[in-house]
Amino acid sequence: MNLNLRGQAIARVCFDAALTLLTSGNYELRVENEAVLQLSGGDHVSFDPEAPDVAAPHLVRLNGDVIAEAEAGKAGDLVIEFESGTKLTVRPDDDHEAWGLVGPMGRRAICMPGGEIAVWRGE
Repeated sequence: MNLNLRGQAIARVCFDAALTLLTSGNYELRVENEAVLQLSGGDHVSFDPEAPDVAAPHLVRLNGDVIAEAEAGKAGDLVIEFESGTKLTVRPDDDHEAWGLVGPMGRRAICMPGGEIAVWRGE
């Protein structure tokens, strides 16, 4: 499923109990499950959003980067590719919501436990 984020820049990167990416199109993506960041040079960095440690400097560099593709797979996996060549991948979790996307006018997509994607179209 195309999440229609192409061309939006990352306006803010936030760390709390999750990784939150805010876009120039007023979307908020929260990553709440373990994720993998593939860097433009090909290296992979796995991280827990509650304690991103080694990945934090790479995640901060996403600020200002532009989304080239954002897709949610049928199994609940999220893949976001950036113009810089960096790629963020989040796999579903059997017991918890892995990621959630909230946009303007009530648009929402959430990866439910087990990988089912719930979608609200909004107004």
